[in-house]
Amino acid sequence: MEKKNVKLRIYGMTCDDCVATVTKALKEQSGVLDVKVSLQGGIGEVSLDQEKIKAEDLLKNRVFSKQSHYRATLADQ
Repeated sequence: MEKKNVKLRIYGMTCDDCVATVTKALKEQSGVLDVKVSLQGGIGEVSLDQEKIKAEDLLKNRVFSKQSHYRATLADQ
């Protein structure tokens, strides 16, 4: 396993339920090991197994789809 920590800038979160929704959706994604989402900072810290998922694949999560009001970018870029 090749572990990597990635930071996401998450837009559209306004409450604790938003944090829970985004956290749950990211944790369900294959290859994601751990997720910590902060409402105040609008940041998500995700630990992932690079052999199973790439950082860019996090942005394709259903929680960030066109039907959702949440958006995300890689904070490192």
